[in-house]
Amino acid sequence: MSKKISTYYSDNDKGYCEVHFDFKEEHAFIRYYDNTGKSFFTEDFPNKSIRQVENEAEDWALGYKKLHEEQPFKKYN
Repeated sequence: MSKKISTYYSDNDKGYCEVHFDFKEEHAFIRYYDNTGKSFFTEDFPNKSIRQVENEAEDWALGYKKLHEEQPFKKYN
């Protein structure tokens, strides 16, 4: 089961992302959403601290980070 830790909204109107932590699997991930609230990408961060993952989410929201389209979408419950 995962818990949402924080939300970051894009400065350049690309939507928002949420940092989650999966307590069962013990890893963090980011879910990316477009402006309509539809999830379009999930990025895993095994062995990273929540602070490191929040920095990645903030970098995306500020436009510094680009997403890797070659990574497949992963669905979490």
